[in-house]
Amino acid sequence: MWKFQSRSVAIGGTFDHLHDGHKILLSAAIFLTKKTLIIGVTGEELLKNKKYSEFLEPFKQRCDSVVQFLKLIDCEITPDIHEINDVCGPTAVVEDIEALVLSSETVKGGEYVNNVRKEKGFGELVVHEVCVVGGQAGEEDGFKDKLSSTEFRRLEFEKAKEHSGNAT
Repeated sequence: MWKFQSRSVAIGGTFDHLHDGHKILLSAAIFLTKKTLIIGVTGEELLKNKKYSEFLEPFKQRCDSVVQFLKLIDCEITPDIHEINDVCGPTAVVEDIEALVLSSETVKGGEYVNNVRKEKGFGELVVHEVCVVGGQAGEEDGFKDKLSSTEFRRLEFEKAKEHSGNAT
């Protein structure tokens, strides 16, 4: 095993319309995990203000997509899935997590998580950053051209709008 692996690793996200960016993030998390992979999947309550939220996949479907993908990479892994209803998710309540996998876009959230853990007397997490697919860090508008579930939902919205226009 690699010496940079951690016994328990956490990762979190919406995982809507599971795409290559999600798959890269999840693959990195698997390779960094020795034993337990804790996955926080954003709950419906936190997603109400997402763009094109009416086209978000249901929570169960998003969880199932994550599990199916993980089984392709490592058929022996049994992910521990939690619904995220706040910024920290399980990282603020599961003390024995050792590492956190984040994208470049969300890496600052790792600082916040570690501050919350410190306040609770938990150990600091090793934060592993995975580059975002597309877009450039430091651009004025952030990762503008990144691979994004929002774009998939926007396309569904346009398709639905086109179909409703044809129905009249």
